[in-house]
Amino acid sequence: MRKIFAHCFLDESHKKYLEENFSIKVHNANEKILSPDELIKQASGYDGIISQGNIISNEYIKKNFNILKVISNVSVGYDNVDIEFASRHNVAIFNTPNILDNAVADLAMGLLIASARKICSGNNYVKAEKWKKNSWPLFLGEDLSEQILGIVGMGNIGKKVATRASAFNLKILYHNRNKLNHKDETTLNASYSTLRHLLNASKFVLLLCPLTEQTKHLMNKETFALMRKDAFIINLARGKIIKESDLIEALEDKVIAGAGLDVFEFEPKVSKRLMSMENTVLMPHAGSATYTTRNSMVELACENITNYLLYNVKDNLVNKNL
Repeated sequence: MRKIFAHCFLDESHKKYLEENFSIKVHNANEKILSPDELIKQASGYDGIISQGNIISNEYIKKNFNILKVISNVSVGYDNVDIEFASRHNVAIFNTPNILDNAVADLAMGLLIASARKICSGNNYVKAEKWKKNSWPLFLGEDLSEQILGIVGMGNIGKKVATRASAFNLKILYHNRNKLNHKDETTLNASYSTLRHLLNASKFVLLLCPLTEQTKHLMNKETFALMRKDAFIINLARGKIIKESDLIEALEDKVIAGAGLDVFEFEPKVSKRLMSMENTVLMPHAGSATYTTRNSMVELACENITNYLLYNVKDNLVNKNL
């Protein structure tokens, strides 16, 4: 019987589904994310891996050459695996697209609004029983209406954010590898922009692009300097798209006004300087964190690995040249 190592939390229904056809070993990633070296020790000799939140090294793939057939990510992103290396070793990589689009778009708007209107600071103030006087001068924030939202990465999630942003009367600029067709731009009321102009013009800059060699540290000292001094950076993409030390400097020196972050360069480690700032709103990589979305992602990851190993079905295959 083929063997699967599940590096994620599986409920009983997911376990039962997999156990109909495979021998299963489960590591609950909710408790601990295995390091690449720990994965080699604990998960070698398996036909497939269901991966949530962990890096799968080239050493692991090489050690399991001719054994490992498939890695099924419980995520849209797949920068935890060297895709080219996996392809050369005939390892199929799957992801879970589209399922989390609405949840991430909702949180993007939540971080934007919380940053602009100082919701977290106000919440902490009230709960600390500090509200003793007239609230008129407290926690003055920023308007959204008529402001410019610049979206870097106008994929499915970006489009859903643009739809939501229209309800707040935000004007949309976007920067993307490929320009949207005229119909989509009209429907979303979004205008294509160079990155430089988007950073110059936008009150809110939202990062939704994938992590690639080109986008790593896209936001750095030089690009922060292009932003408005009253601007906010919102990141729900990948932490390494922002050079964190440069962001901290930009916030401390008031180069920009604030940040709403769901992802971090060295997560789960978060800079104490970021945590101490009143102009940051921080979430623990929770873009897809709704009951329905997370359950559906695990379910699809289980289906992806099952369909590939049993029937060679390649729906949601990332390395399509395999």
